[in-house]
Amino acid sequence: MRRDYYAVLGTAVTADLREIRRAYRVLARRYSPDVNFWDAEARALFDEISEAYRVLSDPGARSLYDRFGHAVTDGEALGAGRRGDDLHVAVSLAFDEAVRGTTLTMDLTRFSPCAACGGAGCDDCRGRGIRPATEPVTVPIPAGVDTGTQVRIAGQGHAGPFGGPRGDLIVSTRVSPHPFFVRKGDNLHCEVPVTLAEAILGARIQVPTLDGEAVVVIPPGTPGGRAFRLRGRGVAHVFGEGRGDLYVTVQVAIPTGLDARTQEMVRELDRVLALDPRAALRTCFEGRI
Repeated sequence: MRRDYYAVLGTAVTADLREIRRAYRVLARRYSPDVNFWDAEARALFDEISEAYRVLSDPGARSLYDRFGHAVTDGEALGAGRRGDDLHVAVSLAFDEAVRGTTLTMDLTRFSPCAACGGAGCDDCRGRGIRPATEPVTVPIPAGVDTGTQVRIAGQGHAGPFGGPRGDLIVSTRVSPHPFFVRKGDNLHCEVPVTLAEAILGARIQVPTLDGEAVVVIPPGTPGGRAFRLRGRGVAHVFGEGRGDLYVTVQVAIPTGLDARTQEMVRELDRVLALDPRAALRTCFEGRI
């Protein structure tokens, strides 16, 4: 399948002759047979580049190509104009907008059919049938997008020359971090403090989620750093069904600034519990130090 001449040169359909010539010179130097004498693939690319430049550098040939594409050189007759280029934009989203979805109205500068000639081609549009215009476009952002996600909106890109259909609008998203949740893929992670008594005796604690508060049961003797999984409480899968999970990690809050009486109570508790948390270490290294 023959490649589009603009794609071969890496230029937009609205590129002027100077841009066409500059792109050709860069590619011609790279793939010249004088540089790649034994490379058959480079020679084929050079021939393709030369053919694209020959057509696009000639105003008359380019005008016909814009109207009929490769059908001009193939001896066919097509009446429609060429498809316009895709339009790429970047948007910044708040965390809540990204995980729940939102609808944006954006003023986009894109090529649209020339109002003066109705897309037929005139002096005002340099004979291309399209002119740059700033227009409001409604952009639906699905729930679950993350930084780097690309959302494609069909038919909202640049208009094609001479009445050709529009390309697509491709929106790249950048999401602000959340002060409490940390996102990893479609899963959310958070840390929740518990008291020393809650960690020792167990407790039922309330934690925030995207859907409101949820209850996490802390078993007796829970150490700091243990994570609890809440299934389906994460972020929606942007291009599929279902949601990720929420992982709640408990951190034991250690009191500071104790007075003398409280310190003695802690020492008494330590004597009563008679814990030896480093016994395994002594056994492991006994006789080796």
